[in-house]
Amino acid sequence: MSVRKKIAGTLLYRFGFRDAKLTVFEWLGIGFLCFIALIYLYPLIWMCDSSFRPMFEIFNVPPALFQKPIWQSVQSYSVSSYVSAFTTHNVGLAFFMSIFVTCAGIALTLLVCSLCAYGFVYMDFPGRKILFMVILGTMMLPMATMIAPAYRVISKLGLVNNPLGIILPYAMSAFGVFLLRQFYIRIPFSIVESARVDGAGHLKIWWNIILPLSRPALAALAIVQFRVIWNDFLMPMIVLRSEHFFTLPIRILLIDSINYNKPYDVIITAGFITALVPMIVFLIFQRHFIEGLTGGVKE
Repeated sequence: MSVRKKIAGTLLYRFGFRDAKLTVFEWLGIGFLCFIALIYLYPLIWMCDSSFRPMFEIFNVPPALFQKPIWQSVQSYSVSSYVSAFTTHNVGLAFFMSIFVTCAGIALTLLVCSLCAYGFVYMDFPGRKILFMVILGTMMLPMATMIAPAYRVISKLGLVNNPLGIILPYAMSAFGVFLLRQFYIRIPFSIVESARVDGAGHLKIWWNIILPLSRPALAALAIVQFRVIWNDFLMPMIVLRSEHFFTLPIRILLIDSINYNKPYDVIITAGFITALVPMIVFLIFQRHFIEGLTGGVKE
């Protein structure tokens, strides 16, 4: 067997095709799906290519990447836009703040939603079903209707221009409560009852039994919240005032507000970094994401 056939067989096996003898229609279907994937990936490919080019080549039509052979087109690549973004325009500080706010928001979401879901499943109290329906009803409210009351609460707590002012609201996730509750009800009650007979309290059961068993659901919720918090623009724009606390979406807006000699190369570079990080996180944890979602909706 030739090296080319070995490589093709390995790739087919890696992507789930156990039998390399595919029909013509199956090959056409694979080609069509690859074409659709390229359409969706083209903006990211263009941003990646433009982030390494000088500014006068960014808006070439057709793109500079397709005007010459690839080995000639990449000769004009440089990292000057990345250096300018991290040194002149404080994109590095905004990247750090986005990482900090996102990680803190995810941790708080997992803590609050898991405790809330545990209470709805394993604790019996009056109005439990009604309260759960009310929480689900908040998912129907548009974000615009919650801006004013959320800002009023943040202002009363003295958290304006404070990273905590945008971290604390992320803990209120009705979707997170719903997802974890649907996962918890699939855990056999006999496990919890056995722990109660042994004298374990609710917190001990939640920490030592429920959380380890619900890792797929927690991973799925973490990925969903990562996308929401990382891309959030509205709340940071309203709450934050100091440039030291700006996240990446706000920093990109600030760079774009420059009217004279606008640094398009820096804007594209910052946008590429902002778009790339969630994709990397999803590709790393996609298996846990799929397991968590399917485990939360199966009967």
